[in-house]
Amino acid sequence: MMTDLSEKEGIRIGKENIEFRRLLMETPGAERIMLCYQCGVCTADCPVALRVKEFRPRRIARLAVLGQKERLLEGDTLWLCAGCYTCYERCPEKVRVSEIISALRKLALKEGIIHPTFKALMKSIAEMGYIYEIGDFQNEMREDEDLPQAPEPEVKEIEAIMRKTGFLDLVEGC
Repeated sequence: MMTDLSEKEGIRIGKENIEFRRLLMETPGAERIMLCYQCGVCTADCPVALRVKEFRPRRIARLAVLGQKERLLEGDTLWLCAGCYTCYERCPEKVRVSEIISALRKLALKEGIIHPTFKALMKSIAEMGYIYEIGDFQNEMREDEDLPQAPEPEVKEIEAIMRKTGFLDLVEGC
């Protein structure tokens, strides 16, 4: 279910909110969040925001500044960002909203929160080496474009890397 971050809930700021903001700002890519002055350029040019009314990079940046952990980490909103960096390219203060969203995703993972779609994708990569099974149809399309057949993935090596980094355990535990 999509969570609309614009809900008319009151915002309370306590020590836990300030601590969450500090933790977020220590994550690479999120250190410039306090420079956001809410001009809205990031939202106006965002290709996802143009199609999904609940996705508003400006609102995400504001809630991050206010340390609103629960509102940011719950629901689907964070997982919609395409990581295209349009927000960063347009921002007059060079606030990297896409990197802030990435940092928030990392914090969500540490909290054991992962979107079901990403969980399924990561499991597919561990099991097949690709996000979806490459079959005859895909190889026929590649052949039509004069491309070689898709290589057989080194599934055991991929899974080993995912295990060694702890990522697969994290995905399986969520």
